[in-house]
Parts: sequence; structure tokens; C-alpha cells
Amino acid sequence: MKIAAYQAPYLTFGSMAAIELIREQLAVCESEGVEMLCCPEAVIGGLAHEADGELPADIALGVASGELAATVAPLLDSPVTAIIGFTERDSAGSVFNSAAVLSEGRVAGVYRKVYPGYRTAIHAGEVLPVFHHHSTPYGIVICNDLWYVEPARVMAAAGAAIIFVPTNSGHPHEVTPSFRARGENLPIARAVENTTTVVVADIAGVQGSRVAHGFSCIIDPDGVVLARAEPLAEALLIADVAPTRRPYDPRGWDGPSNPAVTLAFTNLWGRDHDLALQDAAIRSGASERFLNRGVVPMNLTQPGSADQR
Repeated sequence: MKIAAYQAPYLTFGSMAAIELIREQLAVCESEGVEMLCCPEAVIGGLAHEADGELPADIALGVASGELAATVAPLLDSPVTAIIGFTERDSAGSVFNSAAVLSEGRVAGVYRKVYPGYRTAIHAGEVLPVFHHHSTPYGIVICNDLWYVEPARVMAAAGAAIIFVPTNSGHPHEVTPSFRARGENLPIARAVENTTTVVVADIAGVQGSRVAHGFSCIIDPDGVVLARAEPLAEALLIADVAPTRRPYDPRGWDGPSNPAVTLAFTNLWGRDHDLALQDAAIRSGASERFLNRGVVPMNLTQPGSADQR
């Protein structure tokens, strides 16, 4: 199947210009036979840089209230499934860094970033869903989530063949070689360790003192770079990818075959050899709701084997 990643221009905070830009990209995708398009993190309204005095709540959209659907209405008539970053406000007024799945004329799903970072008004999501495009299972992680091994592994264990990564890399400094290396290699690491295709959609350009290099790419399960955007430039990447998971290699998935290593690994969270994994998760901040709806870690032994409730 053909998928695409849109490297969008770095727009000013509060701008809704991305709606028309995405509409244009969807038209190109339709003409090229693309089935799914991934767009950047917070591409609708921009990413609030709280250190600069920008507030996420100022550009947040409600889902249940219909605000999001009204905002993206110009995009809903496309047959292409689109994944689009935005700032979400829930009914209690909490804000989340989220990605909407637009499919079949509606907002079909929402993923909330689970690692929003430090010193932020953004709340962390607690659910790691696997969505479906026809028979293709896929997951979404947002930007900083990719630094953590757990989200992509949980989704891969639940069967995800593709991990989409909306990203927003606007930073108040020039891109150093080490920063660029991390931005290019993290998607490869997640693809290989989870036997999944990884699709990153970033922004690119300059706004004031901030530079977004643009790390958009499409990586196959072996770590082969199928497409990579040029830095600092708007781009639409298109590649053919497998719509289903390949037969998995047990290496990297059969860690519990050595219980001593598994215990040492789980103790990274508990820091206590007598602390049950669930207790360790709760102590580290995970809610009961997450544990009840998430994936049981003991079952993460092969793709598609996890008990997802």
C-alpha cells in the first residue's frame, strides 16, 4: 500500500493555514493512489512554546464538542485516511497534545501523546491504541514518545504493522550534528526493534529564533530508509509499504527466556526486587485506568500477542 508523510512549513503559533496546505496534499495523495497520509504534530494551530509565553489552551480544540470536526471539515471529503496533530481540550478543561485520525468522512479516532515532556501544561495520555485502516493495523506516537522504547513496543505487540510519528522539531538553536543524528536514527531504531514500518512527519523552516530542521522519513522494518525529506524544506514523501506484519524474528521479543534479565529490566521501574510490576507502574505514576485498558507487559513476547483490553 502507498503511504505518505507531509513535511509542512513551520507556521506561526495560532495559524490555521495548515488546513488548506493539508487539503492540497490530500489531493496529491489521491492522484498518486496514496491510502494514508501522516501530518506533523500540532500542525493545526501550532505547538505552544510555553517558555515563550504561548499557552496550549489558546489553540486547543474539543473533540466531543465538535470543534475539531468543524475545524477539519474541509479535509473530511477525502478518501485518504489522514493523521493530523492538534492540541486537544477535554470536557474538564485539561489539554493534551493529540493526533486525530480522519477517515471515511469523520474524526475516527484520537491518540494523546503519552510523554509530553517536563514543565508543561499538557497532560499525558494513558492509552496506546491500535487503529485499523481496512486490514492494516497501525499505531501513532507523537514526537517525544519516540525516545521511549515502551509505546512503540506495546503497539507492535498488539499487532501494529505501521507506527506513524507526527513530530514538531522547532527548537531555539541550530541543528548540531549530534542532534541531527538522533533525529535520523531514532526512527530506524524503533523500526528494527519492533519489526514495523515507521513514518515520521515533521515541520521545517524558521520562526524567529527557532529552527525546524525537518526529520520526515519513511523507514521499513529492516531499517531501510525508503524516503527522507530534504532539511528546511516543505515536502511530501510517498512510499510503498507492506500493509501487514511480516513473520517476526523472535530475537528481541523473547527476553523472558532469561528471567534474570527480565527481572533486572522490570526493576528499572520498581527499583525494588520485591515490588510487583503493577505496583511499580502505579508508583511511577500510571493510573489504574491505564493499567486496566493498557497492554499487559508480561505478554509482550511477540507481535500481536499482547492482551489488549
